[in-house]
Amino acid sequence: SEIMNFIKSDRRYVVQRHVKDPLLTDDGKKTHVKFYLLLICEDDGTSWTLYSYKNAKLSISPNKWSPTDLSQDTQVTIHRHPIPPNETEGWKQHWVQTYNKCQIGTADVISRAISLGKLKGRKGKKQFEVFSADWMPDEHGNIWLFEFNMSPAVCQKEFDDVEKRDIRRDKLMKDDEVMMRDALSIVCPWEGQTGIGLWDKIVMNVDFSSES
Repeated sequence: SEIMNFIKSDRRYVVQRHVKDPLLTDDGKKTHVKFYLLLICEDDGTSWTLYSYKNAKLSISPNKWSPTDLSQDTQVTIHRHPIPPNETEGWKQHWVQTYNKCQIGTADVISRAISLGKLKGRKGKKQFEVFSADWMPDEHGNIWLFEFNMSPAVCQKEFDDVEKRDIRRDKLMKDDEVMMRDALSIVCPWEGQTGIGLWDKIVMNVDFSSES
């Protein structure tokens, strides 16, 4: 197999199935969704609430997609597109359906993780996490989960290189600040706050009250 040419004997690898027919932009570029999430467990250790962020981010390849081009940017680029999915020309027509499927798929994975004891609450301590899931839709209406990122891609001023600042980075930083502020307003409401921004509560339809 050709893959053996890229294998190093002293490394450990995770192999994922290739998405055969990825849903491309109108100009033929591969993209995936960085789906931001907020998971809260109350101090009873059993009450869980999951939110998704409506203003998710697309990662769009700079190159036209080809199944034979194995470069990282062509297959799974890490660079976030600053325009919301529902406003991205050449892809926005897919967003409503994709968003709903990402919500359902994420809720299913998180619910199973809690039910199986892979995610556990702690009595007496309220917990929360902002993280993301990478989903890739295909042209047949399916979505494929790549991974969860417990340290999601967000802009942070303390790590920002001023020399690399541009309109794209400024837009992403502003969006990330709003997202994180609104997440904190859900976890720790403060006087005078208005609403929860673009966070969207997901119904998981699972009773976790009997889980230990």
